[in-house]
Amino acid sequence: RKDEVTGVVSVDPDLCIGCRYCSWACPYDAPRFDPGKGTMSKCTFCDHRLAEGLAPACVTACPTGALGHGGLDELPGVEAAPGFPETGIGPAIRFLPAAEATGGPETSYLAPGPSTADAASIPSRSKVSLRSEWPLLGFSLLAVLLVSLFTASLPDAPPGSPILFAGLAALSLGLSTLHLGRKERAWRAVLGMRTSWLSREILLYSGFLALALLSLLVVPDPGLRRGAALLGLAVLFAMDRVYDVARGRDRSRLHSADVVLTGGFLLGLLWGSPWVFGFFGLLKLWLALRRGLRQGGNRAGRAALRVLRVGIGLVLPATLWLATGDPAWAWPGVAVGEIIDRIEFYADLVILTPGVQMARDLRRQTGGSVAA
Repeated sequence: RKDEVTGVVSVDPDLCIGCRYCSWACPYDAPRFDPGKGTMSKCTFCDHRLAEGLAPACVTACPTGALGHGGLDELPGVEAAPGFPETGIGPAIRFLPAAEATGGPETSYLAPGPSTADAASIPSRSKVSLRSEWPLLGFSLLAVLLVSLFTASLPDAPPGSPILFAGLAALSLGLSTLHLGRKERAWRAVLGMRTSWLSREILLYSGFLALALLSLLVVPDPGLRRGAALLGLAVLFAMDRVYDVARGRDRSRLHSADVVLTGGFLLGLLWGSPWVFGFFGLLKLWLALRRGLRQGGNRAGRAALRVLRVGIGLVLPATLWLATGDPAWAWPGVAVGEIIDRIEFYADLVILTPGVQMARDLRRQTGGSVAA
């Protein structure tokens, strides 16, 4: 919430579900996850002091006078400082050159001649990692599999055992809540439908599963099944949009693990259509190779993983299908390849933070190599 008088943005701990999504969206790393409470927290500008007409505690405690507090209209706009680039969201912060505060000679934000050691000392690790997001990896893979199985079974062939489908659906929903700090509040995630792709994904996926299971277990109506399939395809689109806030300026750049592409790839396999399978397979191959060229040759482990992914997940399945004429032989390689690709997706997801941005700025100035 934003206080209309002070302008302070605060997190209500009684409503937060601890999904960490706000930390993905904030390029200034303001919201932080409190593992003890399972909710997000952030600086409140000491709003209790502001209510009494006092400055925030950090302002009064700073021995050098480096911090100030007041109306933004009273301060001139200054171009972005290293680590705090212009993002278009209008943060309530200004960076003033030292000369304006001390009356002395103006100083640079960066010390003269920064070294690669300076850049390496800045914490630049991403807030997203496979260790923390493995439930989302499992959820996304199961969701795209269920949507593909159901869609490929149209118009009237059931997608295997309805009981197995229901079991996998329940497992996927369970996985989707494991990364939440307050799992008992998971239902609140649907309340942001108007503005949040995360809420849209959850609502669309819940609707897809409800209609799919209804058509499989209760009312075997073709129209109902087609409606469920359309919702399923919308789910895949929404799942990719959830990560737009993390991709930042690269949100329009496709990744070979995007679930829309994976869904098309699996549909080609389930339909037994080499043309659909080949189209999405070649697109995934091109995106994987382009990503490798963009990252360069200084990440040998990742390069080896990508070679494994391309060989096992793309080349081998296509070869076995062509050699045997049976798409069933392609499934093991495709499964392994898609798991590797999704792992790479999270490894490539570096969210913009001051630490990441400072490391990038210093890397450009020093010509050094700083892993982010």
